[in-house]
Amino acid sequence: MNKVLLFVTFIGLTAFLACKNAPNANSTDPNAPSGPIEHANPTNLAGHWITIDFCSRAASRNSILKAMNTEGAHLPYAYAFSFNPEKMDSVTCYNGVETYKLAARINLDTIELKDARQGRSVFLVYLPQTKEMELFDATTGSAHIDRLIKSSSDAPGGDNAFAVALNHHLFEGNYAPVDKKVDKFTQFTPTGYITNFPDYDRYMPCVGGDCFLLSDKMDVMTVANSKDPKSLKMFGFRFSTAGDTLTLYNMTTSATEKAATLGGVAYRFTRKKVAENAAPKPAQQPQQPNNGK
Repeated sequence: MNKVLLFVTFIGLTAFLACKNAPNANSTDPNAPSGPIEHANPTNLAGHWITIDFCSRAASRNSILKAMNTEGAHLPYAYAFSFNPEKMDSVTCYNGVETYKLAARINLDTIELKDARQGRSVFLVYLPQTKEMELFDATTGSAHIDRLIKSSSDAPGGDNAFAVALNHHLFEGNYAPVDKKVDKFTQFTPTGYITNFPDYDRYMPCVGGDCFLLSDKMDVMTVANSKDPKSLKMFGFRFSTAGDTLTLYNMTTSATEKAATLGGVAYRFTRKKVAENAAPKPAQQPQQPNNGK
């Protein structure tokens, strides 16, 4: 019965999206497409598609964990989906832990990704009018829809493209130590750089897997100094409710368990936010601290 209900739900969703994308001859919308509708094809699908709703939710709640776990939130099936125009029979997915491929079947604007979870499919629906996509996932018993956009970053790989978007929404901005005047602000960039910071110049927030060493108590990031491969260090981090203060906390990692104990404050910054309408900057590959490079 559940399978039938989920199938009927998907059919209804597909019909709704089809109606939403159908051209309206009487439309007065100046942004409405004037020519023929261009449906999903290798050219317009090629690239990395990221779950922008999750990035926006993390920014509004000032937390990756809260974007996953608080009421009304959910963890999307994957953070990024990558299409290779020469191999359209599969799609590369990134879920915050690993990158893997799923077999794909395209029917007009609907892309079925087979065996996504326990033999069930998830579906991507391309929206010709907005040139966005929607992810439909009913593999867990609850149906979720996530909005996806094609990344404008030149970062290679869906994992890096997603990192650029998330960092832009959650971290990007100018920071200064609390109650201390400085000549230059510390900056967190979308590509994973930290500038004008005394000890580290790379950062990478945890988005999934074993790096959540503080469980659901606090978000975690890894930082590093690119000149010292042994400089990797993890901090718990927390933004204030208003998002204008960022505090990094020391962590003591367990030698026997994948867990850590929260310590005292290591750094505390006040933040001057980037303008809300600022677009993510074109970026090279995010400089992630996992290899010290």
